[in-house]
Amino acid sequence: MTDPTADVPVRMPYADEPDEPTAQEPRRFYRLRAPHVDKASVPVTVRVTPDADLYVAVGSGRRRMYLTPNEAWALWRCLSEAVASTGEPPEWIRVHITPTHR
Repeated sequence: MTDPTADVPVRMPYADEPDEPTAQEPRRFYRLRAPHVDKASVPVTVRVTPDADLYVAVGSGRRRMYLTPNEAWALWRCLSEAVASTGEPPEWIRVHITPTHR
């Protein structure tokens, strides 16, 4: 007998299910700080707002852009392949990111 769950896609273990948006807190923010060699760490933030483009900010908002969900998925795929080609991931990246509302 074969395993009926063998062909079922598995959600990444570090990805939280999206919260149900509420009138008080419709947006979610995902943040991580990247170490920097010469100065303080660099903040990276992604804001998810229901029915709106994703907002990405790197370095306290000096580098920012809006992405449609499809553009964000394409960027994720390209970035994951490109960064994976540079070597093993650093230890500081192996963290769970919990979305916040502010």
